[in-house]
Amino acid sequence: MHTPKAHKKQLASSSESNQRVYDFLKSHPVGVLAMVDPNGNPHATVIYFSIEEDFSISFTTKRDTKKHDNLQHNNHVMLVAYEAETQTTTQVIGTAEDITDAQQAQETFTNTQIAASETSEEAGEPPISKLYAGEYVAYSLKPAQIRMAVFARPDSGGYDMYETIDFAS
Repeated sequence: MHTPKAHKKQLASSSESNQRVYDFLKSHPVGVLAMVDPNGNPHATVIYFSIEEDFSISFTTKRDTKKHDNLQHNNHVMLVAYEAETQTTTQVIGTAEDITDAQQAQETFTNTQIAASETSEEAGEPPISKLYAGEYVAYSLKPAQIRMAVFARPDSGGYDMYETIDFAS
């Protein structure tokens, strides 16, 4: 088994913890991306994503969507992935950078949207492909912090239950 490497120096985490976080995000490629609109109002949307060994996360949208407009205005985001069976939640806080060129957008779409759609409960076309909203735009979420908690564990506690990976700037 490989141990994923963070793209920046990690603080207060172990390789075992990193592996658990990475494996969870890799096997749960659907999450909720939260951001703010230009008026400061909250906006959240479900996305399909993929995670790289450096913990960067790729996703796509389309140019004429609220998501793209919001990310162009303010690229600070939080991505949340959840699994009900184990009561596991993972929060990724970071910045989303537009990495689009036509070739990369198509590759990112194929690697994230279609792959995640095929592994999710609903096989078929990803929702974004059904939306007429311009061309695809690829994003890379660079994490500042990732926190994962498994609430189904037998021990209860406070925020010390979280496995946290901090990425130094």
